[in-house]
Amino acid sequence: MSRVDVVNQIGDALTQIDTLLCKPDFSPSSPKWQQLFALRKHLDDQQRELVQEAFDEDSQPFRDLADKLGVATAALRIIADDISKLGAILETVASIASLVDKVLNLAL
Repeated sequence: MSRVDVVNQIGDALTQIDTLLCKPDFSPSSPKWQQLFALRKHLDDQQRELVQEAFDEDSQPFRDLADKLGVATAALRIIADDISKLGAILETVASIASLVDKVLNLAL
């Protein structure tokens, strides 16, 4: 997986989060909405930073983290449409952000 693939996966996650944040039964006054929005903002900032950094995409640490990120974003795709799973959604988004932090730490 390349840096471009990682950036695209983050973009897909952001789209899923945006869709959830726009649901009519999910109020912006809800603390969970606020928490998800904050995670979304953080992930968006990370994506911008990732685009600007250089990486050794062939390194084992990069490949391992990219694979883990792929698993996490796939998990988000599975649960993102079910607002009743909000706790799991928040955990998954936090996990994605944590993995992206680790990828950013690999920047050259």
